[in-house]
Order: sequence, then C-alpha cells, then structure tokens
Amino acid sequence: MTMSDERKGECQGNREKCNLPECPKFGTLGRPARDGNRRVKGCADPTARGKRSRTKGLSKQRTARKRLGVAPSNKFGDANEERWQDVLFANEVKAGKQIGAAVTAWNRIEAQVRSNEADFGSRRKPTRAILMPDDWGKEGLVIVRLSTWEDLIRPAMQDFYEEGASE
Repeated sequence: MTMSDERKGECQGNREKCNLPECPKFGTLGRPARDGNRRVKGCADPTARGKRSRTKGLSKQRTARKRLGVAPSNKFGDANEERWQDVLFANEVKAGKQIGAAVTAWNRIEAQVRSNEADFGSRRKPTRAILMPDDWGKEGLVIVRLSTWEDLIRPAMQDFYEEGASE
C-alpha cells in the first residue's frame, strides 16, 4: 500500500445516520476522530456535523472578541465568550441557522433606513436598530453592525473611560 492509498478512500463515518444521498463519499481522508473513524470532507454523519458546528461557533466567537476589542483570558487567545475579560458586558455569540430570523429582521430594518435616506446630502450614517418588545416596559434592545462597533462605539468607550481614569 502506497502513501496515496492511505490518504484516499471511502468515508468511514456512520452510514446509517449520514444524511447524504451519495454516502459513502470517496476522497481524501482526514485524521481519525475520537471514535477512530476517518471521514472525508463534507461527511454528514452526526459526529462530523457536530465537529464542524463547534469549530464554526468557536471561530465566530474568536472573530467577535477581536473585533469588539475584548482582551482574551490567557496569552493564547480565547474563543469561549464566558471567559472573556470584559468588565462591562457578559457576552453571548450566536452563529448559523439559529440566528436567521434576527438577520432577516435586521436586513429589513436596514433596507427601510436606506430607503428613507435623502438622495442628496446624506452622510450614510450607520444603522442602529432599537427593538422594544411589548412586555418589556421601557426596556429594549439595541443592535448595530460589528463594523459600527469597531469604528464608533469602541473608540468612544475608550475615550470615556480614559478620561474617567485620569480625573
């Protein structure tokens, strides 16, 4: 058996629980998972889907932490938002299908704001959505893009807290 024969082959994932019609896939085999099976990229058995989902979530958390300007909890960085060194906020990062409704609502809000802007003289200000649920009283939610946070809110917060520390 040559080296190329060891790297290519049929996916060793759980074929009974795989939801791909062309299972088993043939291709380059990855490293063995905890169960000892090697899977082809794109395998859809529960173990492979779970690993991809976890990896994607941790990657989104890491990106969010860096863009928000929050310090990691150790020198190697930290994707897990429960351990971020953020003295002002408790953070929760969501990604994937579970945020579809929120993204759809945001896209509608942003389109409405853009359609109401004047065709001339507009500064193209960033959009801020304020959501006021009926049963929350005077409380609500504020949503802005992460780029807006980086460009406007984070610098303003830094200026505010640096001035407060110098007094």
